[in-house]
Amino acid sequence: MNVAVITGTSTGIGRATVIELARNGYHVFASMRNPGAADPEMVSSGHVEVIPLDVTDNASMESAVVGVLDSAGRIDILVNNAGIGVGSSIEETTDKDLRDTMETNFFGAWRMMQLVLPGMRARGGGHIVNVTSVAGRFVMAFQGPYSASKHALEAASEAIAQEALRYNVRVSVIEPGVIHTPIFDKAMALERPTESPYLQSFVRLMAIFEKRLRDPSPPERVAATIRHAVETDQPRLRYLVGEDAERWVAGRAAMSDEEYVAAGREMSSEDFENWYAEKFGMDL
Repeated sequence: MNVAVITGTSTGIGRATVIELARNGYHVFASMRNPGAADPEMVSSGHVEVIPLDVTDNASMESAVVGVLDSAGRIDILVNNAGIGVGSSIEETTDKDLRDTMETNFFGAWRMMQLVLPGMRARGGGHIVNVTSVAGRFVMAFQGPYSASKHALEAASEAIAQEALRYNVRVSVIEPGVIHTPIFDKAMALERPTESPYLQSFVRLMAIFEKRLRDPSPPERVAATIRHAVETDQPRLRYLVGEDAERWVAGRAAMSDEEYVAAGREMSSEDFENWYAEKFGMDL
């Protein structure tokens, strides 16, 4: 029975991934900051143990990994899923918001990889799955802090995929589009920054999210992609999840950098909607 450690499992993608793996024969350690908040359905879905783990606390991460190794003897799969979303312009992002975003989305995943790699190397096998986002490849204005954290994790994933290959440790990067999870509910609840000089960027971003949230991909689709990445005998480094993610990446690749940056110019809502539909094949 493969042993999997998953971070950020109280809701959304993490919760769905615990259920997906547990129901398919994995021994899953579902980690979260507050184990008392664990969903009963998740806990009863198979061989699941809920453990405390805060990815912004080194001592908590070390204790969790040691505890799993003491209990199960090994960690075959690490799924770095814990994450937060911050939407703001670069100029208006506070130091605290930026540091909180990087600590959770990047440094926590980095440290977890460091903690599990020695055991994986020693056994000659393992799998690291980093849940990033389409925002790790496609950057929208007013999403700089979040995209920066995901770009950083994408870069680290490429490096570790090469470094660990000789030890039979595989790395997969999962890049969801808009998923029906609390992270987007929180994004849509953001207070409109009426005094911001970048208000138009905020309005455009919210319009895109609002449209996508009318028909989002379910977290179970991401969970199924994670299991496929772990089990396939034809592995890829990156897996986009959702038609929106595929369209955004394809549309961006078809434009020059200068053409894409020019989308930040002043234009009416109608002109922006027409530009968006032309470039990405999706309406607002």
